[in-house]
Amino acid sequence: MEFDFGKAARHSEQKLEELRKAEFLPPELLELIASVHTRQLEAQRDCRVVLPEEEALSPAEENLKGRPLIERSRFPWDRAQSRKLFEEFATLLEGTNGPMARAAGIIKEKDSAGELELDEAFKAYLEGDEDFFNKWMEKTPDAPRTMNFLIQSAITPSIRAAALRLIDHLPVVVDDMEVKKLGDADTGLEVTPAKNQARSHGHCPVCGSMPLIHQLREKQGYRYATCSFCSSEYRVRRIACALCDESDPKKLQFFDAKEEPGFRVDVCNTCKNYIKTCDFRELDRIAVAVLDDLASLPLDFLAVEEGYNRCTLSAWGF
Repeated sequence: MEFDFGKAARHSEQKLEELRKAEFLPPELLELIASVHTRQLEAQRDCRVVLPEEEALSPAEENLKGRPLIERSRFPWDRAQSRKLFEEFATLLEGTNGPMARAAGIIKEKDSAGELELDEAFKAYLEGDEDFFNKWMEKTPDAPRTMNFLIQSAITPSIRAAALRLIDHLPVVVDDMEVKKLGDADTGLEVTPAKNQARSHGHCPVCGSMPLIHQLREKQGYRYATCSFCSSEYRVRRIACALCDESDPKKLQFFDAKEEPGFRVDVCNTCKNYIKTCDFRELDRIAVAVLDDLASLPLDFLAVEEGYNRCTLSAWGF
C-alpha cells in the first residue's frame, strides 16, 4: 500500500484542531505532540526501508492461524533517519519547560559522553526490552518515560512505512477460501485489508503486537484494530476480547461517558483488561488512531478506576 502523505496531513491537522479544544490536555504537551506527529508524517514519506525476502515471511497458512508475518524484533527500519529524528526530538523536547525538558537534557548529556548507544536503544525497543528502559527511568526519575518517548517517536516513521508495504503480503480470506496476497493483482478481486474477513485473533497479523485502539466502521459496525507497534489496521471479531480471546458476551462489557461522544471502553471480565473503541459513524469526525487515543484519555482514567488494565502504552511511549 502507498502512503498518502497529503491525506494523512490533512486528517491529522483536523484532529489536532479538535484536540486543541480539549480542556484536559496541557497546551504545551499538545503542541509538542503536534510537532512530533507532523515531523513523523514527513519522515514516513521520506524514509528508506528494505523489506526482507518473501521467503523470510511467515507462510500464508501460518499467518492465518495467528503467526505474524515478521517478528517485531526483526522489523526493518531506517537507521540513519531514526538516529537523526532522535536528535531532533531530544532538542525539541529540551526547548520546552518542565521535567521532560530536564530529562531530555540529561539524555543528551549522556549521549555526548558516550553513555548512550542509540543502536542498542533502538534494538531494545524492537525487542520489547523493558529492562533497558527501566535503567533510563532511574536516570530521569522526574520524567521516567522520556527515553521511551524519544526512541519510540524516532523509529515509528520507519516502522509504519515498512508495515504499509508488508500489508501487501498478507493472505486474504474471501468466503472461507484463501486468495493469495493482498498485493496480488491476478485474483480478479479488488482486495484490501478492509475487505478481509475478521481475524480470529486480536493481535496484529503483521508484527504480532497488541492493538492500540479499535474503531467501528461501516453500517454493520465492523470492528477494526490499529496495531500499537506498526500501526497496521486489520479487522477483528466484534464479540471477542482482543487480548485473551474471551468470546462469552456475558464476560464482555463496555461503558462510555457522555462527555466523550464517539468513544467507549470495551472491558473483559476474564483478563480484566480494556481497550478503547472509536465509533464516529454518526458523527462528522475522521479517525486518526494515535491522536484518538490521546483524545479519549479521560476514559483511560475511568477504566483504571473501575479496576481494569491497559496492555499497551500510548503511541508516545507513556
